[in-house]
Amino acid sequence: MKADLRYEKEVRASSAYRTVESDIRRGEMSHAYFIVSEDKDAVDTLFSLIAMRVYCDTVCKECKECRKILMRSKPDVKFLAEGDENFSVEEMSALTEDAGMTSFEGGAKLYFFKNFERVSEAAQNKLLKTLEEPYPNVHFILSAANTGSVLPTVLSRSKQVLLTAFPAEAIREGLIRSGVEEDRAERGARIGQGSFTRARILAADEDFSRHVSEVTEMVCGLKRSADVRGYLKSPIFSKERFPATLSILEIVLGDAVNAHLGLPLVLTESAKEIGEIAEMYTVAALGAALDVVLTCRIRLKANCIAQNVADYLMLKMVEVKYKCR
Repeated sequence: MKADLRYEKEVRASSAYRTVESDIRRGEMSHAYFIVSEDKDAVDTLFSLIAMRVYCDTVCKECKECRKILMRSKPDVKFLAEGDENFSVEEMSALTEDAGMTSFEGGAKLYFFKNFERVSEAAQNKLLKTLEEPYPNVHFILSAANTGSVLPTVLSRSKQVLLTAFPAEAIREGLIRSGVEEDRAERGARIGQGSFTRARILAADEDFSRHVSEVTEMVCGLKRSADVRGYLKSPIFSKERFPATLSILEIVLGDAVNAHLGLPLVLTESAKEIGEIAEMYTVAALGAALDVVLTCRIRLKANCIAQNVADYLMLKMVEVKYKCR
């Protein structure tokens, strides 16, 4: 798989890249970094930039080392768990054994690990000994959307780096440069909440306005637990649309908080529906509902059945509305 550098300009300017690059430049690269970000697109780019910087002072993208990394063909650089797969204890054992072997081409060995929040406690423990007693010139760069399921001992033995949200204008420029139509890039940047991944998904939504209407109608229609069944088969909860539904729901709930506080709305075209939701939910209930959305994101990423997550989402939203009156 070829590396994706669609957002190179923006990620190179991030504090996360500058932190790691500074360590490399000073010859003080940590044996392990832990990057926290939900923005998978930006993490992909960050990983590739770090790998190239280790072997190329200028990250030229043209030299032999850079080209091998971009084509994912350098044997001493491994990109792991890039899809939805879980990483087994056996695979982690093989990885730590590989880390103790001499590099193929001399120099540093790099292990980039996405979605670390999905790794079981047993598999994390397998990696822990290597983090506690690191091999010379071997570096692990781990990433996760959140650290809730990550062992504290793994975090304590890694240098933690936060990949912060990107400005809306940077996201707009990055999306346009990657081929997104300008009006869609504007929309994605406006509602993407600083994430290239979320902005790209929402920009690609062919029927965004209808999707927003379906989400607001669902929130307004959830008055009691008996109403949940009527929405379970809704297309907004299909496996394909559910991630975007959660993003839109997060914006809707955030806009309802804005309505309470007299702040500008993001979804100005849905002001009437947002006002109705603000009347139904207190600020405390909206905050609790946003926590429910975060939990649902984690469950979906852990490959829970979409309909079960949808059921949980709606029941909890009804619950918090009445608990936080």
